[in-house]
Amino acid sequence: MKFTTKLLLFWISVFLIFYLAVMVILLVSFGLDTNLGQLMLVFSVTGVLPPMVITAFFSKKLDYMESENTNPPDFKGQQRAVFAFKPHSAGNAFHEVWQIMDRNWIISFSDSQGHVLKFRTDSRVMSWGIGGYVRLSDDYMLEVVVYPIFENSKSEEHFVNQTMQMMKTLFDTPSAG
Repeated sequence: MKFTTKLLLFWISVFLIFYLAVMVILLVSFGLDTNLGQLMLVFSVTGVLPPMVITAFFSKKLDYMESENTNPPDFKGQQRAVFAFKPHSAGNAFHEVWQIMDRNWIISFSDSQGHVLKFRTDSRVMSWGIGGYVRLSDDYMLEVVVYPIFENSKSEEHFVNQTMQMMKTLFDTPSAG
């Protein structure tokens, strides 16, 4: 199941739980007389439409994470860097990058032929998380792009900066001089 669909179902579930709790409190406290059709109509307007609109708003970035598009993204708020990566074994350089990435983030797409990985962080109630793109070239240069899902947030911008610093720590090999 695509991440976008999972996210939509998650938000509908959150709205459903909240809606059911409010309805039970209202029905018990005030003894309101309602029918099932009215309850379902109100929930579809208040509990299904908002998550659909929110998910549609972010769907371009969310769908890119799982797509087979191996071109680097071009999203607002992204940061780019190129790091010199020194693998332990030249024959398994991409696999080494994949293992490091898998320990720290959620891999959403992998193309071992093109040496491309896409990754993301978890989405939480207060944060949409970030997405990223990594490509390892034949000369062991690692192209990294990190972007926020919701670009108009100071906390997401900070999270992108932290992620890029972590990438630098994990992958950048200082040149011998």
